[in-house]
This record gives sequence, structure tokens and C-alpha cells, in this order.
Amino acid sequence: MTVSTDFLTFFFLGFCVLYNAFLSLFFLALKLFFKEEETDSGAGGWPTITVMVPALNEEQVIRRTVERLVSLPYPGPLEVLIIDDHSDDRTCEIAEELERVYPNVAVLRRGAMRSRLGKGDCLNHGFSYLSSRHPERDPERWVIGVFDADGRPVEDDMWLQVGRVFADPEVGAAQCGVRIRNGHHLLAALQDVEFATFSFVTQTVRDHTSGAVALGGNGQFIRASALKQLSDRGAWWDETALTEDLDIGIRVHLAGWKVRFLNRWVEQEGVESIRVLFRQRHRWAWGTLQVFLRYVMGCRLWRGRMPLVKRLDLHYYLSFWIVPFVVLGSFLLSLLDLVGAITITNRFGLAFLLANSFSFIPMIVLGLSWAKVPFLRMAYLVPLTVIYAYHWIPALILAWASIIGHRKPRWAKTRRYALEEPTVVKEPVG
Repeated sequence: MTVSTDFLTFFFLGFCVLYNAFLSLFFLALKLFFKEEETDSGAGGWPTITVMVPALNEEQVIRRTVERLVSLPYPGPLEVLIIDDHSDDRTCEIAEELERVYPNVAVLRRGAMRSRLGKGDCLNHGFSYLSSRHPERDPERWVIGVFDADGRPVEDDMWLQVGRVFADPEVGAAQCGVRIRNGHHLLAALQDVEFATFSFVTQTVRDHTSGAVALGGNGQFIRASALKQLSDRGAWWDETALTEDLDIGIRVHLAGWKVRFLNRWVEQEGVESIRVLFRQRHRWAWGTLQVFLRYVMGCRLWRGRMPLVKRLDLHYYLSFWIVPFVVLGSFLLSLLDLVGAITITNRFGLAFLLANSFSFIPMIVLGLSWAKVPFLRMAYLVPLTVIYAYHWIPALILAWASIIGHRKPRWAKTRRYALEEPTVVKEPVG
């Protein structure tokens, strides 16, 4: 039997090659010719920034994180709320010490009856507590940040940039770039490549084109009035969503707000074990598919107040999980051809095959170059990243199996390593 793979060439050419080329060229043009504008805080002054830090057994990292958060300069009100999710290590003790030392640090202690139900539930409890504690605050001038217990701003002007971007009353949320702190470990370094290249380049370009910026779990900021608009009987973050950050970001878009990408980094720990990586990526893939089924298959993206280009880009972004399965199908066809079960034909030449296979490499090189990764380190990270990217195939297969098997979603905490060495520079990038 003869099988033509021309359709696969067309798929990869449109879905990957052209899109990756657009991202790379637009990102390069932005960095070469676009100057970041310095805006003031607006007529109403600097907004209040409250950073919520969910913490479950985070004794290894919580102190350094909070000390970094409160040390950054900001001319407006800044406060940190540590949400202790009924830890059984020294997390609560350390948090209370920080509360005594810093007047703008508070601790919310969750009891055994309402704890360890996932990050979304923890954030809902935190914002409910803040709203009841400060009923007089203007939600338009109040920004809620979310940092993981290992998440630390890299640049010293982080809060200034947050205040400036929220001076635009149409901005409902913003997201920082992410770097991995323990990049000396190879597996963590490959995760750093993901964040510093694919994520950073894509988010930067979307911020200047479609506006379809996604929210991540670390270094996200949401205007309190946008949160209140999304409230569903006291729940702002979806407690059933395994990627509550992605879900709430989509809902902010649907509500008609702008979501911006900040040209600033927050650093966090990467996992150092293959087993832990697969557990984490299985959860991420499962959560992404939850959002895909709810908003793409459920046609909800067509109901919100969004420009057409943003709707289309969000559809593309949420549907990108298809690509690993098409890659897997291509491998299976090649295997069948190798054993003689079928004969593959393709009218396109080797140039098309190479373009399809390596279209994302320029994006990796651009991202690493702008992140100031040394050339020798880049020389081995780029080819290893090509191999590393295939871990998404089994992660997505397991995620679909979990959904089809009607497994109950369960949020799992990521292990900490308490390694303090920063991998990135402290001055603003770009």
C-alpha cells in the first residue's frame, strides 16, 4: 500500500514552519528596533500591589523568597500575604518570623478542615481574606500578584514595571517571563531553555500583535476589579483546573481585558528528576487539555469580547497539543515504511523536510542569545532541547488517558531543592 505524506508536509509547513519563522523574525525586529517605553503611574498614583504566596511545606525556600519580594523598591503600597496551606514543616514558623520583622508581610494560616485542596483553592481563600480585610480598597487601583514559594523577581525594578503597565485602565492582567535558577543541573537547564525561548519569544510577540498573552503560575498579576468580575460564588480561580493560571488567563481575555507580558524575569527552581518532570508535565498537559475542551471544543472563545485576531491566536495556542500527536503519527508511518508494511511517497524535497524538522531552532537560538546564555553552553543545549521536547508526547498520551478514563484531577506539589544560585543577570533585559 502506498501512502502519500504530502498532507503532513502541508500541516507542518503551515502550523510550525511559517508560524515559527514569523515569531523569530518579529521578535528579532522588536529587540533591534523597538525601545521599551517608560510610562508613569497614571493620574491616580501608584496602585497597591499585594503578592500572594501559597506555601505548603516550603521551609527551604520561603524566607529567601519573601525577603526578595519586600526588598524591591516601589513608591506605592506593597504587601505580601503568605498563605500557609497547613504545612507540617517549619513553613508557618518562618512565615510568622517574617511577619514580625516586616510590617507589610501578613500570614494566613489555613486549618486542617480547609487545606491542601490545590493551588486554586488556596488563592481563592487568600483573595477572600484580603477582600474582607480591605473592603475600602478601590479594586481598580489594586493589583494582586501570585508568586510560588520559590519564585523571586530577578530585576530590581519589577514592581515599578507592574505599576506602570497597570496604569493603563484596560489592562486586566500581566505575566512575567520565567527562568530556572538551578540551571547547573542538565534537566533543569533544559527546562530553562523552554521558558527562555519558546515561552519568552511567543509571549513577547503576542504582546505586540494579537494580545493573546497567557498567564503562568509564577509571576502573574491580575487587577482586583478583573478578579471581582470573574467571581463565581466566591471562587475566582477554578479549583477543579489543574492549570488554574491558564484557565483564569483565558477568562480575563473573555471578559474583555488586555493581558500584557512584562519584559522582566522571575526565577524559580526546575525539577531535577525525570520521574518528577513527567509527573509535573502530565499535570500541565492534563490541565491544558481541560482548558482546550472547555474553551475551544465548548466554543466559549467565540462568546467573549475579543478582537478576531486574538480569538484565532488563542485557538492556535490551545490547539498546539495536536502537533506532538502528528509527530508521533509521522514516526509510526516511517516505521511501517521501514518494515515494508507500506510505501511512503512525498512530492517535496529534502529542503522541506529539514525546514519542517528544525523550524523552531532559530527561535531557541534567539531566545538564548537574548537571555545572555554563553555560546559554548548554547552549543550543547540547542541539540539536547530537540531531543528533550519529545517528552511531551508521552505526557499528552497520559493526559488524554486520564481524561478519557474520567480520573479525578489531583494537584501535586513540586519538590524543592533549596538551591540559591541565580542563573540570570539582575539588570533589565532588552
